Amino acid sequence: MQEREELRQLLADALGGKHSRREILQRAAALGLTAPVFGALLAACGGGGDETPTTASGGSGSGGSQSTPGSGGAQPTQGTGASGGAEIPEQVVIMQGVDANTLDPLLRNATPEFNINVHVFDMFTKRNPKTLEVEPHIVTEWKNVDDLTWEFKLVEGAKFHNGDPVNADAAIYSFERAAKGKIGEQPVVQTITRLIGYESAEKVDEYTFRVKTSKPAAIFPDLLTSFEIVPPSVYTDADEATIAKVQREPVGSGPYKLVEWVKDDHIRLEAFEDYWGPKPKIKTVIFRPVPELSARVVALQNGEANIIVNVAPDLVPQLEQGENTRISQVTGGRIIFIGIRCDKQPFDDKRVRQALNYAVDWDSINTALLNGAGKRAATIVNPPHQNTKLQPYPYDPEKARALLKEAGVPEGFEVTMDAPSGRYIKDAEMAQAIAQNFNDIGLKINLRVLEWSVYAGELLPSKEPDPLFFLGLGSPFSGEQELFYVHPDYSLNYTRWQNADYVAKFAELSKTLDPTKRQQLMDELQEIIYDECPWVVLWHQVDFYGVTKNFPWEARPDERIFVGDVGI
Repeated sequence: MQEREELRQLLADALGGKHSRREILQRAAALGLTAPVFGALLAACGGGGDETPTTASGGSGSGGSQSTPGSGGAQPTQGTGASGGAEIPEQVVIMQGVDANTLDPLLRNATPEFNINVHVFDMFTKRNPKTLEVEPHIVTEWKNVDDLTWEFKLVEGAKFHNGDPVNADAAIYSFERAAKGKIGEQPVVQTITRLIGYESAEKVDEYTFRVKTSKPAAIFPDLLTSFEIVPPSVYTDADEATIAKVQREPVGSGPYKLVEWVKDDHIRLEAFEDYWGPKPKIKTVIFRPVPELSARVVALQNGEANIIVNVAPDLVPQLEQGENTRISQVTGGRIIFIGIRCDKQPFDDKRVRQALNYAVDWDSINTALLNGAGKRAATIVNPPHQNTKLQPYPYDPEKARALLKEAGVPEGFEVTMDAPSGRYIKDAEMAQAIAQNFNDIGLKINLRVLEWSVYAGELLPSKEPDPLFFLGLGSPFSGEQELFYVHPDYSLNYTRWQNADYVAKFAELSKTLDPTKRQQLMDELQEIIYDECPWVVLWHQVDFYGVTKNFPWEARPDERIFVGDVGI
């Protein structure tokens, strides 16, 4: 704790410019920090200096134009006060760091898109925001007819926004559409058919249907918490024009319908009057993409937003103490990591991948950038299924250098690393510090920082990121889903990692129903990942949301921002 405070003070003194460079570096050395590492931390905190690394094309900022917070008719309006001093406004503004690239349920690949979809569409099941247990939703009940057959009952009387009925035909079509593999020329991101071994679906009656799988699928109800039901008459995929239209103009059965999308400015949702469930008290929901955190903070303080995402830990006290603002904090399930292209030399050698894990000075990065929030992760799996015997890779640059030498990697080997800006907490700054850690063990890192629209809209869909890439994935809590992230069949796995033992054990896990056996297999799979290192595992992100003081919304571990149930 004392060392952490000393580092904070040192960074403050360096940024203040009241001490000589020599004195600052001497104090850094006393804390065990090399000049390059300290320079990277200083740069990430907003300082400059000779030791500050530079980025390649894209820069460290978000780039691009940014609209003024609150413009475009997207200002929150005050409503009547709720009990306990809470206020339920008629209109709510949610500021995320990025805009959606698509709102087609099968093509979305980012949580900001999901946060919009969860208002527009109904998921088959839902997750309790506190316990994370799976609960009925538009599917009211389900059962196993046998190990390979599931029967589901839908709520009766629900309608899509275009007036079509929500029924077994729509449910079956939603599964069949996902089973295509591609929508036009675009690969389906939803992995539900692969994970459950989907084979077919059949209608029992108007509101009952059955799904047959090729293997037992213990996580089926869990997967349905992020699987939308769609109207067959709209999602025909008849031609490219139709495919493009539904990406911009989604039609669901959720509590809100989309009425306007001004790209890179705002998305406006209005309450759906014929919604089958509890009617939302908030009538209008505005999602605004605001890449710069400082702009989001100012908007919240000025009453131009009700919820803002990815508040940096060092700004938490400021918003907690604000007259009209507060913080809602939760340790989430999103794993932040550096992906490694295992098909590129020298990263096809696990010793090199292990060296990268040993190279990360997480404690210094955590202190300087995250205000000590959270801790380094040992595994990609969330509680309660993590392998508790595994410990995070320690910071050991000497061991890292020795592994690189043993693997025959020459000093100064040059490699490009990609990173987004504005999507995750301190993403560009963290990538900059980690790039310097890699430089310190003898690599030469060319860091390429891209704004999220380019990163998620162009780089990742190309499936050809550079040998190292900064990314964060999902918030599932089933264990099996997290382990699928490094499976060759996962659509967002760009590592090209191949391990026959892993694939075989995962196949066994995916068809095992016994909880004890499942946990044993999950532990073994995590041990393989730990040794093989297809990723540099960083942390399970601690999420800080800025919220209007009297607005009764709280953060969820699964990162879902949903306001349709506020006040209900």
